[in-house]
Amino acid sequence: MNTLSRPALALAAALAVLAAGCTSLDSGDELFRPLVGQAGKDVMWVPTLDSAVMPMLEVAKVGPDDIVYDLGSGDGKIPIWAARKFGARAVGIEYDGKLSALAVRNAQRAGVSDRVRMIHGDIFNEDFSAATVLTLYLGRDLNLRLKPIIARMRPGTRVVSNAFDMGVWEPDRVIQLPDQNPIYYWVVPAPVGGEWEVNGLAGTGAARLRLVQKFQRLEGTLQAPGAPDVPVQGRLEGTRLALAVTGDREGLRRFVAEVKGDVFTGSPADGAAGAAVSGRRIR
Repeated sequence: MNTLSRPALALAAALAVLAAGCTSLDSGDELFRPLVGQAGKDVMWVPTLDSAVMPMLEVAKVGPDDIVYDLGSGDGKIPIWAARKFGARAVGIEYDGKLSALAVRNAQRAGVSDRVRMIHGDIFNEDFSAATVLTLYLGRDLNLRLKPIIARMRPGTRVVSNAFDMGVWEPDRVIQLPDQNPIYYWVVPAPVGGEWEVNGLAGTGAARLRLVQKFQRLEGTLQAPGAPDVPVQGRLEGTRLALAVTGDREGLRRFVAEVKGDVFTGSPADGAAGAAVSGRRIR
């Protein structure tokens, strides 16, 4: 969005000031005109370039049923575009009171006050758990502080960050625009680490599946009755589970499933007619 973390980012912010150019001149009104690089709480204000806004919202496939939360929302550009271009409901959280008030006026001028709400508050104190889409332009340090909160959000929540990643939580996609910052995209994965009883895998009967989860990546073992453990690898995209099981006779078996709490249901990835795979959490 519109803020960058201050520590160790002075040079990046200075370059962003040059890149932003006249974009900042369109951000204010007769009551308040923010300055690019002005200091805030742990951040300085740098507006998201117009040319990055649409790709950020498009990669998250924002639609009318979404609730978009923009953390560090500045003048409200992202929530306003989400409402105007995609029909979404949107909420911005901004610590600076003058910027927050400007965003409210900008939403009124854009005719989207019925779909855009601005919160004057601290992103670490406000509740944004209702978001289906979360947008960020905060700096890597703040992303890392937010990461544990984001990882506990509703599975399937889409997260988009302009310019900054989340360390070891690798993105599901990276969008590289010409002469722009990269855009990072994640889908919050369902929690599936632990032990499961799985039925429907060819040649196994009821099997014990043990999974270790690191964000969206999975590894573990599958044990069928009377058989040795075989390795398993997989990946989550929100609640969609894709798993590959290596057997010594059957070769590589894959299945895809939808996770709902402590159960999942799906089918073999080869689309075998009538086949079904199901699992329930044991622990």
